[in-house]
Amino acid sequence: MLLSVFVPFNAAAQDDNAEQKVPDRDSNLEFMTSKGWEWELNAGLNIGGAAPLGMPREVRKIHSYNPLFNGAVEGKATKWWGRDRRWGTSIGLKFENKAMNVNADVKNYHTEIIREGDRVSGYWTGFVNIHYSSTFLTIPLTVDYRISPRWKVRAGGFVSFLTDGEFSGYVKDGYLRSGVPTGEKIVYSANQRAAYEFNDDLRDVHWGVQVGGSWRAYRHFSLNADLTYSFNNIFNSGFTTVRNTLHPLYLNLGFGYSF
Repeated sequence: MLLSVFVPFNAAAQDDNAEQKVPDRDSNLEFMTSKGWEWELNAGLNIGGAAPLGMPREVRKIHSYNPLFNGAVEGKATKWWGRDRRWGTSIGLKFENKAMNVNADVKNYHTEIIREGDRVSGYWTGFVNIHYSSTFLTIPLTVDYRISPRWKVRAGGFVSFLTDGEFSGYVKDGYLRSGVPTGEKIVYSANQRAAYEFNDDLRDVHWGVQVGGSWRAYRHFSLNADLTYSFNNIFNSGFTTVRNTLHPLYLNLGFGYSF
């Protein structure tokens, strides 16, 4: 009788011990962590736009700005160095979208519209709608510094490869001076639109600078913020229809999971 009571009790105790010994990470991951490696999966939103360094004199009034939905997903590996492991280097692979939609009034804004199937370039005065959207495969490379167990900051650069892009819009309620500022005047009323698109003129490769930081809210979860600026114009170097250089400037806000 004592044996019948002891055996189930002993089996239950062994089950409890087995449950306590189950690790939350596998042995390979534990080994890599012991060598200073950290693996993250991040997701967030890009908020910003493709803008010139200063407000162009052609832009007289901005009616609205919509950053649209710009999702980003990234896998990242960090190698921490030294005994205290405060300094590290990170490399990632990010799939992201950068977009914006702007409505504005402009004067003598150089562009090219589609009129009766033909492209007509000149200087536009009136209302303009600008829609920009690009999808990138981005490789960020940063130097990281761990301020505390919860806080870390980073700075570095990135290179982005365009996988899909659009720069289009329309004009209305104004007029186009064909060719030169004193050229033929082509008038469009508030109910008339002339479209334009420069999708094929978007640059394929961007590179720039990135700064950011993370706060670890829980053991595996963190909140992230990163600011990126591209040194390149969004258009190819030989493209002169849009005279102002537009540089993507975006703030990424999101969360991450550390393995």
